[in-house]
Amino acid sequence: MPAPPEPKPLPQANAGGAMRDVPLVDLGGEGYEVPMQGERSVMNGGSTSGQHLDGEIVYDSDPYVSESYSGEGNYSHGSGGCSCGASGCDGGSCDSMGCSGHSACGCNACNANAWRPCFTLCFPQDGWASFEYLSWNQRGMSLPALVTRSDVGTTRANAGVLGLNTTDVLFGGNKVLDNGFDGGRLQFGVWLDKRHLWGIGAEYFQLSEQSESFRQNSTGNPILARPFFNVLTGRNDAELVAFNDPTTNTAISGTVTAEATSQLTGAGFHLRRQMNCYSGCGREWLCGGTSMVQSRTDLLMGYRYLQLDESVRINERLVSAGNDPGQFVIDDSFETLNQFNGVDLGILYNRRRGLWSLDLLGKLALGNTHQVVDINGTTQINGAAAQAGGLLAQTSNIGRHERDRFSFVPELGATAGYNLTRNLKLKAGYTVIFWSSVVRPGDQIDLDVNPNFLPPVAVPFAGAQRPGFAFDDSDYYVHGVNLGAELTW
Repeated sequence: MPAPPEPKPLPQANAGGAMRDVPLVDLGGEGYEVPMQGERSVMNGGSTSGQHLDGEIVYDSDPYVSESYSGEGNYSHGSGGCSCGASGCDGGSCDSMGCSGHSACGCNACNANAWRPCFTLCFPQDGWASFEYLSWNQRGMSLPALVTRSDVGTTRANAGVLGLNTTDVLFGGNKVLDNGFDGGRLQFGVWLDKRHLWGIGAEYFQLSEQSESFRQNSTGNPILARPFFNVLTGRNDAELVAFNDPTTNTAISGTVTAEATSQLTGAGFHLRRQMNCYSGCGREWLCGGTSMVQSRTDLLMGYRYLQLDESVRINERLVSAGNDPGQFVIDDSFETLNQFNGVDLGILYNRRRGLWSLDLLGKLALGNTHQVVDINGTTQINGAAAQAGGLLAQTSNIGRHERDRFSFVPELGATAGYNLTRNLKLKAGYTVIFWSSVVRPGDQIDLDVNPNFLPPVAVPFAGAQRPGFAFDDSDYYVHGVNLGAELTW
């Protein structure tokens, strides 16, 4: 291939004044030298294909670029003079990195307007993929007091009853599942044109299911109970799991288990459109000298999906050998499902200096959250078939309850990166996601109980239909650190 022609100086008539000594730098790696002005390059896409951009000056077929360039999404100016030579950037073509790689020396360095579809049998020519380890925390789930204890010697009327100084709460009465969650996030996409103005991207993330549980058995020391509010007497009460009082011929031994679980999953895709782009030359932060500085701002338009699965379950296994002998297995289950589908809009700002990069992300999704609450309860007596109804889950609130609510989901993120090679970058960042109007199982538990509902149901039945059900939603958020790597090609 013949060498490109030697650069020719601009005539004074075209230069608009006296000639000045301007350093020439080969930024494209193809033998074309362009003038550098100030601390920023005036090169924003010199043509090597015979096509010329707005603002480009051609003199005797040799490419020169004017100090002010009006091409799409590009701007460059400055004064004072600096050189961003081999130490600043290593050339590189738009097809391999474009404005996405640290080594590309200009925005829109490829000026061809040819459309290159990526939906072909071959591997897409330009794209990116990254995987991150997630260490996130979520807003804790609020639970009412579900298991209590009292010391031996407490009377049966006061055993395990809330509001007494002789009662301690063993599980519930606070927030659970507010510790760290581990997970992973995969992001990938392809560019649809050589200049990297248009792209398609997608992501999927999942946090591992986390659980917080409690289990304890007793023969009566200590006293174990499950508290509730008795709507017949109008005072706090408790169902005994383990209690021993020879004076009243009461001997109950048993085991109580409670568990809360949570898992978050998300996905989405977006169309990516470059809004503006800048490239120039700047001073190094640490070691002095000069390096290439680039930035671009992209508009994101797409679809977002989130799913939050949570549950609370309480199980009792007890044996009564006193006045009411028998074996009992009692289960209460509260499960919630939230599914968000919405339109996602956002802005992604990227800035690179040398091998370092910074990404700032802001997004807002608007759409619908489908809320589902499943409540179930059973009681098994002496090994017979299970009957409907436990303690806090009775026929008055058992069932599948569904509704839809408008929700909004904003997301903010900041990610710092360092290029190990031209195509491989390590990155670390922080993400915050907020989700309005979700249902969580702890909020759906009603402690108001009519004891006549407890199996076997009293005949004739009297009193209020409690526990009851009413949707009670709240806001949810998750946030944490992301660590991973990104590959571009």
